[in-house]
Parts: sequence; C-alpha cells; structure tokens
Amino acid sequence: MEYHTPGVYIREVDSGPKPITSVATSIPGFLGLFPFTPATDAIAITGSDGVRQIRGKVVPQLVDTKGGVHGDGEAATTALTTAFRLRKNQVKDVKKYMELHGAPKAGAKAPKFEPGAKGKVKISYETKTIEVAETVVSVEGKVVTDNDQLVEDLLNQVHENFPLTAAAPKTAADVLEVYGFSFKGAEGTALRSEYSIPPVAVTNKAEFFRWLQSFFAQYLLETRSIEELVGETIADPDDAADAVFEALAKDDVLKKEFRDWLSQPSVFNFVSAVNGFYDNGGGKSYVYLMGVQDLACSIRENQADKLGLYAFDDADDMALMAVPGLNPAQQKECLEHCETRKDRFAVLDGPIVSDGSMDIPASEKGYGAMYVPWLKVTKPSWFTGNQDHIKVTGPNRRKLIKCEKSELFVPPSGHVAGIMARVDTERGVHKAPANEIVMGITGLSQSINRIEQGQYNDRGINVIREFKDRGIRIWGARTLATKSDPSWKYINVRRLFIMVEQSIMLGSQWAVFEPNDHTLWKKLTRDVRAYLMRVWRSGALFGQTPEEAFYVKCDDETNPRYLIDAGQVNVQVGICPVKPAEFVIFSIGQWDGGALIEE
Repeated sequence: MEYHTPGVYIREVDSGPKPITSVATSIPGFLGLFPFTPATDAIAITGSDGVRQIRGKVVPQLVDTKGGVHGDGEAATTALTTAFRLRKNQVKDVKKYMELHGAPKAGAKAPKFEPGAKGKVKISYETKTIEVAETVVSVEGKVVTDNDQLVEDLLNQVHENFPLTAAAPKTAADVLEVYGFSFKGAEGTALRSEYSIPPVAVTNKAEFFRWLQSFFAQYLLETRSIEELVGETIADPDDAADAVFEALAKDDVLKKEFRDWLSQPSVFNFVSAVNGFYDNGGGKSYVYLMGVQDLACSIRENQADKLGLYAFDDADDMALMAVPGLNPAQQKECLEHCETRKDRFAVLDGPIVSDGSMDIPASEKGYGAMYVPWLKVTKPSWFTGNQDHIKVTGPNRRKLIKCEKSELFVPPSGHVAGIMARVDTERGVHKAPANEIVMGITGLSQSINRIEQGQYNDRGINVIREFKDRGIRIWGARTLATKSDPSWKYINVRRLFIMVEQSIMLGSQWAVFEPNDHTLWKKLTRDVRAYLMRVWRSGALFGQTPEEAFYVKCDDETNPRYLIDAGQVNVQVGICPVKPAEFVIFSIGQWDGGALIEE
C-alpha cells in the first residue's frame, strides 16, 4: 500500500493459522445394477472388398436386419453412402450403378457394354449410345481408373444421355456392389448400450424412495412413448416426466411395474442396502443405478462417459463405496477403484454362506473390508418377487438358516456403512466400527461361532454374530490387508489416515504458488500442527503428549535446494493412531494374602 495523503490507514494482516477442517468420513456411494435391454435404434451393416472391411449404421426404418431396404430407396441409398463415407467418384461398377438407378439387370432392355472404336467401350441403353475410353471403364462395366475426376465425368455423361431414375435398391448389397464391396451382414444395435443417470445425494429413506420413483419415471419416459404411459401427448420433457411420476402413484398398471422393478434381485439388494444404511444411523449418501445388458459386466466402464464406478468421480465428499450384492469380480473392481483413488474405503459383502477358506480379493494397503454373513430383514410391503435365485450348493448348504415367509436375505454392506456413519458421529472415525448392534434386521443367513471365527479373523474377514441377550453385532474390525501388510489391518487406522490425508491436502491448497521460503514452511508447519492437535485431543492419536502422538517437519532438511528448484515444498508428517483393543486379556491367579499364583 502506498501512502501519499496524510491520514489513518488500515491494513488487514494474516496473523493466525489457516484452519484445516476434517473432511467427511461417512458419506457412502451406493452402486446398483438392473437389467436393461436397449431398443434397436440402428442397423449395423458390414461389407468387404476382399482386402478391407467397412461398417456403417443406418436407422431401422430404412434397412432391416437382413439387409433389405424398406421405404424410400433414395433415402436408404443416401443413408448407406453417408454411413460408409462413400462418394460418387468412388463408384467401381457402372453397370451396377445403372441398375441401381432403374436399369434392368437382364434381358433385351438391359444396358450393354461392348467394344467400340479403337480404345473405346460402347455403352448402350434404351435408344442412346455413348463411347468411353477403355482406360476409364471395361467391357464388363467396371471402373478401371483411379482418377476421381474421370469417374465423375463418366457418371455425369451417363446421367445426361440415359433415362435413369432415382436410386431404388432392394437390398443394402445393391448399393455396396456399386462401390466394389460385397454385403457381409446386418445386425440390430443400440446407440445407447446402458442406461445411466448421474449419482444423486439423498439424506433419508423418504427422500431415497422419492428418488427411486423419479428414476423409474424417467426410465419409462426414455424407453417408452408418453402416449403409451399416460394416454396423451405432452411436448415439454419436464411436464412429461412429472406426468409419469404422478401416474406411478395413481395408475395400477404402472404401480405394479414399479413394484416388480424394485423386486428384481439386483435392484432389491441395492434398495435394501440403502435402507439399511439409514436404519443404522446414516446421513447423506450418493445413490446410482445403471441399466446394463449383462449383470455380470464390468462396473469400471468408461471414465470419459462417467459410467459405473467413474460416475462418482465428482462426488468429492464421498468416503465409502458399496456395491451391494454384486459378484466377486465386480467387488474386486470396487476395491481396486478405492485403492487407486486413496480417498475412499470399500465396504464389501461376502457370500451368503461361507467358510474360513472362501476366496477374498487382495488389498495392498487396506482400502476395503469384507463382511459375512448376509442379513435377514422383514419383507417390504411392495416386494412382489422371490429369492429362488439364491442357491447354496455343496457342504455349505447345511449352514444356511432359511428365511421365514415374512423374511428376505439382504447383503450386509449397507447396514455396515450405516454403523460406520453412526460410530463416526458418536465417537469419531478413530473408533473401530465393531461391537456395534446391527439395527433393522431380524436375523442372519449363517451362524458363525467363536471357534469358527478364528480362521475368518486371521484372514481379515469380519464376522457378524448373534450373542445371547446382546443382540446381533459386528464382531470384527479388520481390512483385507491383514495378510499383505499388517500395519494396515485395522479399519479405523486406514479410515483415520484417509481423513487426515484428505483434510491436510484440501486445507493446504492456499500454499500453491506461494514463495517457497522459510516463511511458507513455518506457516505450513503451524497449520498442520494446529490441525493434528485437534485430532489428538479428540482421542484419535496415541500418546500422552502431542510430541508422542505426532510430528510435523518442514525445514531445510526436508527441502534441499534441488527440490526447491523443482518447485516442490515437502512437509513430513507422522501420526501414531490408536488401535482397537481386539483381544482383551486378563491374567487371573489365586491370592493367598502374600503371593500371587497365576494360571
């Protein structure tokens, strides 16, 4: 600030730390799949000239799946040549070209190609005759020149002299043969192979159910005609969506369609998981359903199109990821997604019935946990399906605890995510989400006792158990890194580090492009220390003093000259997390008044 006029001036001075706020730790993203059969909106046609293959798409109103042309032949010809990027000067067969434009294929009235004067080919049709250089066209009617201009001049001459009509092909082959290609096949395809709407944030069960109704209304509107759905024509898309949404509550047919859709196994698993999240204390969550042709498909999909797991890319406050009821390969993709991003924790479902030797996905740094067995819930009033698809074979079939008529099996991931949210709110992310009652359920699909749990626990599989007089509780707090890297074997340790890392990263963005000197180093040290002090006081770090619980180092040692020249500033942070008392051990012995006799 410059001072030229006498007076009083005020300057704002940055005199304190820039507070770092802890990021959200318990907002999950739920991904579900449902069967989707896209309408055929294009016919893919394949052709070949013996060397290369071409493929193009036209609308089914013009060409069918056998290659037959329907409707306007000229429009079909234009659509085919456009789809294959074929130009007029690329014609390879003049005889086929004339036949395409109304000339007979055989008989006395068919076009004739004969030797003419020296070096010429005579073309006769109706009462007209022209002669063309044999270096341009052969006596078989084939174009033999590569000069595009000569081909174009030839076709202009043909049109000027012969009474040709508009193109009228009977099949796609009639068009392809004109350009030197043979017809190989046609098949119906869909421009939209999956159905997807970006994830939506919901905060309670009522809001979630309204979203389900809205999602299904939009799905109906995009796959069926509005006249079929509500019996009238509505031009405005928003008004049409509102009309279908209202019809879901009034029209008995649409109401049953909605209930049947919700009762599909894959959709029911998704819905029950989200409901279980709210039954156990969950708050905000992101919900996402994707329609696919194959329920066993990859859920990675295409990142550019924001499909599958990538649909959650813009949900920056998401900290948990659940794919309720999906198969092991899809669960592995979910776990790898979290390991790659490093800002989310995967909550995975184990098999409905299992043993300690079950296959589990590998985790290098503990970015996910698996829970067994499945849970039982009371059958919802809207459920119209059954669970005949659930079949347990082999020795494990004896372990399945069957449902009563009013019960259904559901995957545990949603309920566990709700318990994580509840524990985070009541105690903090440093408290292991274990020894907590599972709410909103009636039982378990399998009973695992204390002895059996040992082999699960050693491999990092968390068991949900029923205790007499203490209810059904989560009885494990381990990640899937228990064997690969034991330092990350506890869920609360991994989730605490995710919180600290993301909080420091977001809270230190102000430092980017600041002068890289001692002043910046001191400010960063001050801010990170202030934040970790709050984390320590919350009970998340082990140590009686801050020095025992954490350290922050940013000085000449961590920032030598060559790193400064590279534009880097390095801050070393070490924290000592609290770990759960997984095994509580008492040493008990006899006391005779003078000596202790231990067992």
